[in-house]
Amino acid sequence: MMIELQKLSNTQNLIFFSTPLPIVGCYLHKDSSSHPIIENLEQTSLAKTLLLTSDFLYIESVSDKELDDLTSIAFAEIDEYPLSSPQNIASSENIEQKIILLLNTIVAPFLKKDGGDIKFEAYQNNTVFVKFLGKCNGCPYATKTLKEKVEKNLIRYIPEIRKAELV
Repeated sequence: MMIELQKLSNTQNLIFFSTPLPIVGCYLHKDSSSHPIIENLEQTSLAKTLLLTSDFLYIESVSDKELDDLTSIAFAEIDEYPLSSPQNIASSENIEQKIILLLNTIVAPFLKKDGGDIKFEAYQNNTVFVKFLGKCNGCPYATKTLKEKVEKNLIRYIPEIRKAELV
């Protein structure tokens, strides 16, 4: 499997998979029913935050000195994970934290390219409420962006979510 690395900061990396992992939803390292990749990375004590989806792994190290080691271990864990294993259903714990991480890693960089941003407001009854900031606030394409970029990604990675709305 090919892996693409995107450095977000001195302590954060995104690792994209060319072949999706056979999982449903996403796993956060604070979930009580975690994924084996997350559990193994947690045991290193190098990770502050971990988020695993079928398409990418977000890693945040406890300090910038540990990021390279954590990334190397993550590559090894991904490489060793059997792609034919049965699908796992991600835990529904920490949904708000997962939403915020997905918004920050998937949606916000897209919006920031055009001078905008997004802010998580609430999660209620399977609906995510967000606010567009900067040039996105009041943009004529805001509804389209909400449905096609925000809602689709959130539903894809968090099965409990049914829709996204602007506040």
